[in-house]
Amino acid sequence: ILFSFICSTAFGDHIQTALTASLTGVTATFIQVAYSIAVIFTFPLQAFPAMEVACHAAGITPSNGGNYPLQRTVFASMVTIGLAVVATVSFDYLGNVVSLLGSLFGIPLAMVFPPIMHNRLVKNAAPWKTFFNYVMVILGFVAMA
Repeated sequence: ILFSFICSTAFGDHIQTALTASLTGVTATFIQVAYSIAVIFTFPLQAFPAMEVACHAAGITPSNGGNYPLQRTVFASMVTIGLAVVATVSFDYLGNVVSLLGSLFGIPLAMVFPPIMHNRLVKNAAPWKTFFNYVMVILGFVAMA
């Protein structure tokens, strides 16, 4: 929050979508390089849960020794290359991409999945709670549209 406040104070209405792109000078270059390195090294951590789900959905499971077959490596490489292509193509439309991702993934995480999980975990909940949970799910899908 402090970083965004400083950028908006310094640049006013001329601030770019990516705040680090609004910076200039040697310090700005250092910040941009450090941020890029952080993104590169944290990408495997961010992608791991989704990759596990995608591999399971694709039928790629660990062998008896717990090691994944070559299929998983190829699958993960293809997904990573696909994400790189999407990032390259949508570079000039960062604001739109962030909005689209927020709509597709943020709303379900906040409004759809919690009521569904509550209904699954609390089997003997009051009927009105179950009903309102499903109302929240429907509102979440309406908000995504």
